[in-house]
Amino acid sequence: MQSNDLPALMEKFLAEAAAYLDQPGVMKALELDQLCMKLYPLVARETGDMVLSNKIRDFGRGLPRREANELKVLFEEIRVLVETGLSAA
Repeated sequence: MQSNDLPALMEKFLAEAAAYLDQPGVMKALELDQLCMKLYPLVARETGDMVLSNKIRDFGRGLPRREANELKVLFEEIRVLVETGLSAA
């Protein structure tokens, strides 16, 4: 997988974020944060969707400091934006 492959990175983010929310951990949080830091500028550059880009950035920055329920809400918002936005692209 190339580091600039948006669909592959997004799929990886969605899977890893869901896994993290099911079973949080510091190492998982660090890895997921690194993924978010690669993904959010790519989303902004390739899609122009600043709302989605900012939510992904905020999700990464919230790890592991935010409460799980806050992250779950943010993840659900991201998932809905991805389903409606990337499928239309």
